Amino acid sequence: MEEQLQGLLDRIRRDGVEKAEAEAEQILTDARAEAARIVEDAGREAAEHVARAERDAEVFMERATTTLEQSGRDFLLQLRSAIEDVLRESARESIGEALTPDTMGGMLERMAEAYAKKDFNESRVEVLLSEQDREAFVETVFDHYRDLLGEGLDIRVDERLQKGFKVRFLDYRLYHDFTLEAIAEALSGLLKPPLDSIVARAAEDDAVGPGAGSGDGS
Repeated sequence: MEEQLQGLLDRIRRDGVEKAEAEAEQILTDARAEAARIVEDAGREAAEHVARAERDAEVFMERATTTLEQSGRDFLLQLRSAIEDVLRESARESIGEALTPDTMGGMLERMAEAYAKKDFNESRVEVLLSEQDREAFVETVFDHYRDLLGEGLDIRVDERLQKGFKVRFLDYRLYHDFTLEAIAEALSGLLKPPLDSIVARAAEDDAVGPGAGSGDGS
């Protein structure tokens, strides 16, 4: 009887140990699986964060590049406009100083000579100029160029003119504008192509970058 009881106790003990070991093993298996799942989820989430960060960085760089390019273009356009303003104002000042009554009389003489060589025997010439230049211009023309221009010379004041003059050869319906504004505008047109070329080269240099093309192949 005692041996049977001992055997029963031993069997119960073995069954308990085996069950406990089985439960412990299952707990360990479940823990390992959970840990693996957590690691996998964390890795996937980290990869998504990295991918999102890379996309955001790429978008930022594209926007930054576009902004810089636009800023560069805007700066070059503003620079060209500023240079044009400076050149135009400088040209106006220089032209205004050059358009003296004597200079204008010489210009009128050369036009008359050129027309005479082409057998354009103009008998009626009308000159429009500013009030401030009229007296000196009349004196210069009548002293030096009256014979060349003939008796049909009519000099009038145009209050809209600041500097320079306009001339009409009435018989041939020819008209020339040598006012300050017209000459400055023509000069600006001549200066614009080289200025555009300078700005274009500056834009190309800015696009290439300071270090491009400077490698020594080493």
